[in-house]
Amino acid sequence: MSQKNDGAGLSVYIPMILTAAFLLGCFAIALTDVRENAGQLTAHSVVSRSDGAAESGSLRKKSAVKDSGGLRYRWVSASDTASDGGSEAVDTAANVWLSYYTETSSETPVASEEEAVSSEEGVSLPEPVSNESEPEPVPISSEEEKVSLRLPNEHYINFTPPKEGHIAYLTFDDGPSSNTEDILDILDYYNVKATFFVIYHKDMADKYKAIVDRGHTIALHTYSHDYAKIYRSEKAFFNDLARIDSYVYSVTGVHSKIMRFPGGSSNTVSRHYSQDLMPTLKESATKRGYAYHDWNVDSEDAAHNNLDPDKIVANVKRDLTKYRKPDILMHDSGGSKRTTVEALPEMIEYIYAQGYKMEGLQLDSYAVHHNF
Repeated sequence: MSQKNDGAGLSVYIPMILTAAFLLGCFAIALTDVRENAGQLTAHSVVSRSDGAAESGSLRKKSAVKDSGGLRYRWVSASDTASDGGSEAVDTAANVWLSYYTETSSETPVASEEEAVSSEEGVSLPEPVSNESEPEPVPISSEEEKVSLRLPNEHYINFTPPKEGHIAYLTFDDGPSSNTEDILDILDYYNVKATFFVIYHKDMADKYKAIVDRGHTIALHTYSHDYAKIYRSEKAFFNDLARIDSYVYSVTGVHSKIMRFPGGSSNTVSRHYSQDLMPTLKESATKRGYAYHDWNVDSEDAAHNNLDPDKIVANVKRDLTKYRKPDILMHDSGGSKRTTVEALPEMIEYIYAQGYKMEGLQLDSYAVHHNF
């Protein structure tokens, strides 16, 4: 009797044991898939382009991620869409393919393809995702403002953490202009601040305001920028400077005490209108509470209209690392300086890669003075 009961009890438990084994197997398979997918989501794939050359394109919305004091960002071609909700598409003319970028914290910086090969630690990047079937292009509304710029050579940029005391100041003279909004968009994209030494331009009130509203430093470069007028006398100069201060305040609510002399504090043009005026102006500016700034890195974009962007970048690269606090001279002068806008992305990336952070000038910032 007891043997029959034991057999009946065992037959009841067998289905339960089999069911539990089946469920455990399913759980193990699912866990493996989750781990594999997680590994893919945190990978930063190598990005390539068909010709390796700089291309022209358009920038839509900011899609930068702060990391170790710099940025990492992604480009998406006109035939690609963002693979994750955290990235914005960038419409470009380049034939660029790439995998997705996921915003995850990691102590290991993203390495370029070359760095992965030569790294002593043997860190390598995963193979790029195949792009055999490309999704439909992302439509861009005709109302969206596009920023024309050149794509960098590397689409995942590994920025060097800032070195102690290394600050680069991007400065733009003679604006605002038709280029100002594009410059501001690029600066926002790279999460850097700059300084705009402005003069008076009619019907540009919104652009003066945009400089301030977007967190940049607005500074004074005289109202007229007319050498014959401003360098007649000390009184003439400061009257003209007061006019631009008054105008900037009326449209932005900011009284700036940061200034730059047209032609720089060492200009010789002023001698045609008043001998030995510049020493007087420099002394008087300081007494009046102004901080005047010259520059120690010249992009030379003022030397020619629409100087080749590669030349502009090369001029900055030539002198940048000579200084812990380089003050880089550029111009915001409409159509004649369009190539300055085109050169700006590559320039910013190079500055980041050399271990500089970029800030707007403040009243107590280091001031470059020409003493010759």
